[in-house]
Amino acid sequence: MKYTNSIEIALPRERVAQLLADPAHLPKWLRGLVLHEPLSGIHGQLGTKSRVVMQSGQRKIELTETITRREPADLHGIPKGSSFTSTARSSAQASGASPAIG
Repeated sequence: MKYTNSIEIALPRERVAQLLADPAHLPKWLRGLVLHEPLSGIHGQLGTKSRVVMQSGQRKIELTETITRREPADLHGIPKGSSFTSTARSSAQASGASPAIG
């Protein structure tokens, strides 16, 4: 499964770094997020595994997310005018469906 999400936030870099570092703000850019619960590691850090539940209409999808890449490693190191990339590998299962692995 591949999921891509892109959002532009018209705020100073320091404020964006604060927002991205706080998991309470995840629902603002992950449409349909019901739950994001770390299973091991620290939110947003390499190797962290999290349980993620998304809702789309009547369909609920449960994922296990693993952060596999983060550039730059420190959000405060994002140069002006550049972007931040975080890559996660997830396996998902929609309720009543067989698992999809990506």
